[in-house]
Amino acid sequence: MLVRTLVLFGLSTMSSSSSNLELAKTGCKQVNLDSKVARSLVATGSTKRATTEILKKLSQAGMLKGIVIDETNERSLKRKLTEAASGHSNVNTPYGPIVQFMELGIPGCEHLEFVNPFAFLYYLSAISAGFAEMMKSICVPGRPLRIIIYADGLEPGNPFRHDLARHLMSIYWCIADWPQYVLQRSFAWPVFSIIRTKFLNQLEGGLGRLMSMILRIFFKSKDHSFSTGVHINCPTGDYVITAIFAGFLADLVGHKEITEWKGHGGLFCCLTCSSVRNMLWGTPHGLQVNTNCHKRKKFIIRKNEDVFKIVDDLHRDFMRLGKKTTPFKNKERDEGFTYTPGGLLLDKEIRDVYKPVDHCIRDWQHIVCQDGVANTHVYNLFEHGLKEKCGIDIKQVQEFSQICKYPSNWGKLDESALDEKRLKKGATIASFSSTILTIVTVVMMFLEKFVKECVPDHFDAFQMLYHIVGILRMGAEDAMRHVETLKILIADHMAACVRLYGTYVKPKGHHMFHIVEGMLWVGRLLSCFVTERKHREIKQCSVNVYRHFEHTVLSDVVTQAFEQILDGHDVYTEEFLICPKEVTLSFIAFRAANRCVTRVGIISAGDLIINSVGDVGKVVKVFQRVCDDLIFLEVDAYPCVDGQVSCRSIDRQYRDFFVSKSIIDVLIWYFDSPAIIRFSVPAALL
Repeated sequence: MLVRTLVLFGLSTMSSSSSNLELAKTGCKQVNLDSKVARSLVATGSTKRATTEILKKLSQAGMLKGIVIDETNERSLKRKLTEAASGHSNVNTPYGPIVQFMELGIPGCEHLEFVNPFAFLYYLSAISAGFAEMMKSICVPGRPLRIIIYADGLEPGNPFRHDLARHLMSIYWCIADWPQYVLQRSFAWPVFSIIRTKFLNQLEGGLGRLMSMILRIFFKSKDHSFSTGVHINCPTGDYVITAIFAGFLADLVGHKEITEWKGHGGLFCCLTCSSVRNMLWGTPHGLQVNTNCHKRKKFIIRKNEDVFKIVDDLHRDFMRLGKKTTPFKNKERDEGFTYTPGGLLLDKEIRDVYKPVDHCIRDWQHIVCQDGVANTHVYNLFEHGLKEKCGIDIKQVQEFSQICKYPSNWGKLDESALDEKRLKKGATIASFSSTILTIVTVVMMFLEKFVKECVPDHFDAFQMLYHIVGILRMGAEDAMRHVETLKILIADHMAACVRLYGTYVKPKGHHMFHIVEGMLWVGRLLSCFVTERKHREIKQCSVNVYRHFEHTVLSDVVTQAFEQILDGHDVYTEEFLICPKEVTLSFIAFRAANRCVTRVGIISAGDLIINSVGDVGKVVKVFQRVCDDLIFLEVDAYPCVDGQVSCRSIDRQYRDFFVSKSIIDVLIWYFDSPAIIRFSVPAALL
């Protein structure tokens, strides 16, 4: 992108200007940098210093049509690039500029800049017809849209730095009614703001206080709010949308910081359930149950009013005592909440918008895959199942993983992912979230091939986990079709794990039940996988920034987002080909490519795919019909062997075509023999 922009720059530079006296005195030529080209340059992700140095080298090599860039006008060029970086941020809309600020009153961060959500939607719909039409398609008269707000910390530099001075909190948001393919793309989640945690920690009430201020901007502002309506530009006719707050999406640590809840390590490790007690704190009594309870009917669900009453009682006691005494701290422990002056739960003016029980949306990525339920189950299977019952250790599974074939977009599972050193004493296997998803599938295929009959109980329990993960991987909308099956699987899986592994069950196992509740509340299955990918954009913009941190990073993020749209990237198209070429077959115009983006992600030539009726084939080429944009994949289809869906013959292959919308998964597989391949049947075919 930078090279292409530099070419445009060479065509757009001019050699006359008299605005700089220093340049006039020296007789040097000044670069008249076109604002559009300048914005494209800063949107490449390169630092302004690096961009300036590259232009300087090109100028010295005579590659900019005789334009001279040297020490005399270098500062002027940097200034223009800086102005270009704020070009989109300063665009005026009926709702004010794109980037505005709120008062924090913190030393070093008196004002926090944020992207105004109303101005953002107005401007984006004005420059992207695809976005405007997509927004119009989800609007139903009389039904407000639903806003989800996400917060998470990240480290743009050295994660081992002792003071974490550059550690920051990123805040994104989305509209839950957006289609699945939009919710799965990191670009589509708008950035609201970023703030370094060293400043956030100085704010009374911390993240909860900041969220209270954000909810006011979204829903309680006297000037503009989602409650009163936001104007959307649309080629087929402008319209107004309204929205309500649907919840906070965060990991369990994030929910703890937002709500002042004690967290999943506390005595009562669930914000939603008042009866679930952490096993580490002793034996439950009365109506209390342990975190490994699998019977939903024993969970006593709090009401929103119950939570507000708890924090109001704590506030009244604190005001009477004037400090946190030992009895007061014991009450905090027993109630499961920490009294936090200035926090979100104590803000009575926002209680008509925020409901702490309803709006606590659990993220399945961190609960299942980030030192979560899947990590624990894999550990228990290796240590208390395969090793004890069959004499099989992790090295044999590691060897099996290296003969498997993986989707191109995933890449081959690294051998170290199943190294014995990754099995930790805390009953987990250390792994990245995306890696554990692959590990679950590989282990499932290993069990089916070698030990299914040897340890049937362990196999059945792990198969439940495989199906749970498979359903969760389907996406925001597709997973909703299996929500009742998922509810049963989670309870049965918990019961099986307790029966097989005893106390080797973490509190996150209980929060699995609330993933389903969040799905039913929002009508979508949301996860942090997409927002974790969004973090890469923030890191790219912030890794080389050391001054005016929040302002510079936010401006660069906004510029990159809007420039991507203006460059012609239609990111609001559900399916498309990557690097297509125009071809004509039987007098019909097509686009052809080796890769495409579909509902199940990126599919490449050579990948093994399965469709909704169980047909399996290896992708040869991807085509898109120009007249109606229909995408279909040319495949070498493999028939079943003896009626087994998971077993296919490659000797009897035949050429076939799969419509892209019929594909339900991209498979991991292995050669069972030179002429037969095997894979595990995906949960989508349940």
